[in-house]
Amino acid sequence: MKNLSHAVTALAVAASLLAAGHAAHAGALITYGNTTLGVNDTGELNFSGNGPGGFATYGVYRDGVGDAISPGCFCEGWGVSVETAGGNFSTWANQSSGSGGFGSGNTFGATGSTATSQINMAGIGVSVRQAYGPSLAADVFQNQVTITNNTGSRIESLVYRRVMDWDVPPTQFSEYVSHTGVTANLTTNGGNVRYASDNGFASSNPSWAAGYIDGTTVNTDFTRSGPDDHGSVFDFAFGPLEAGASRIFNIYYGSAANEAAAVSKLAALGANLYSLGQPSVADPGAAATFLFGFGGVGGVEVGSSESVPILPFMPAEGQFVFDAPVAQRWYDPPVAEGFDIALEGGSTFISVTAPSSFSDMIILAEDGTVLDADFDAGETFTFSAGMHAAFRIRGLSLDVESPGFGSALPLLLDFTPGATRMTWTAALATPPVPEPETYALALAGLLAVAVARRRRVH
Repeated sequence: MKNLSHAVTALAVAASLLAAGHAAHAGALITYGNTTLGVNDTGELNFSGNGPGGFATYGVYRDGVGDAISPGCFCEGWGVSVETAGGNFSTWANQSSGSGGFGSGNTFGATGSTATSQINMAGIGVSVRQAYGPSLAADVFQNQVTITNNTGSRIESLVYRRVMDWDVPPTQFSEYVSHTGVTANLTTNGGNVRYASDNGFASSNPSWAAGYIDGTTVNTDFTRSGPDDHGSVFDFAFGPLEAGASRIFNIYYGSAANEAAAVSKLAALGANLYSLGQPSVADPGAAATFLFGFGGVGGVEVGSSESVPILPFMPAEGQFVFDAPVAQRWYDPPVAEGFDIALEGGSTFISVTAPSSFSDMIILAEDGTVLDADFDAGETFTFSAGMHAAFRIRGLSLDVESPGFGSALPLLLDFTPGATRMTWTAALATPPVPEPETYALALAGLLAVAVARRRRVH
């Protein structure tokens, strides 16, 4: 495994320092296809290590192209601000503009393609968990962000900021930046975007004004602003958060051979809005394009409906992982002919609800015993209490008469507390995976006919 000794050392340092509540400069390099991220223990990018380009600082790196955010300054980071009856609290992480507000008991772990940081805010019982792993689109990482209210009382206002400075090779410090989806997802239009601009040098603390470099980029969509030395900053207002509740959304980091491939990947992942970074060359659209997108920030939380489900990580073909799953959410892998679904951590399933558009499915116990031979649209099946940490679903047959359905098999799942991970294993072979550079384009078409291998209500 690449960089194993370096990663082990970094993790040991992170474990000791984070346990004491300090911001340790440790982390890991993770690779998925042509993209490598450098993830720090506090969840922001730009970490130094032995990667595909040798020993260097990696932010968002593409093989054969270079790194798109680390040159010049390590200006990538996140921040959370909460407002309660007892006061306002902020925690933020950015190696360039500064970090602060960390509590104790923080953790970090990584493998060759995943990294998970959990930070507890100082002075208030709120945790920020950021889990990076391979998304359903080649060369694109998904960062599943879960902010949990452990205070025992209602949080009146929750804000998350993410900021990055684009420095896209080969024209670092002089790139084109585009924003898409900002206007449609402003809070005034029912979304979660409170503020957006091209100021990639902003503080990560949402309590401080983000500002801008070009005033025409504020709270609007724009195409290829520049060339300039700039980036993106997004503030998301998620409103109140009840005691014990979590707010989940996704951030996507990655690269593509060109602009069309990047946009196709983002569309396949259901991104609400995104930023593109491109070099200032004669034909930017044909050049390697870097992407920075968000899902679940359009006013509807991921997992809250079958049309906006939680998407999995994909560590291997036919293997789909939902990290630290939350009960009573909709979960959805891509196309397959059946799945074996299992919980880890001692949790057991309570119930499963079928999506509104499908019928004639079959639910089986892990040993193959049929539990429901006619699992229909909208039906809820209740498992025997404490009996099933895993089950199977079958009867997903070919039907391409309704090509507009964009997801595979969203299921509403309820389970007992304690789940650390949920895996969905495709029961039969999935369609062949194209080479990485054509995967996103194929995936967009595949999802367009994702009713395949299921019976649909007519």
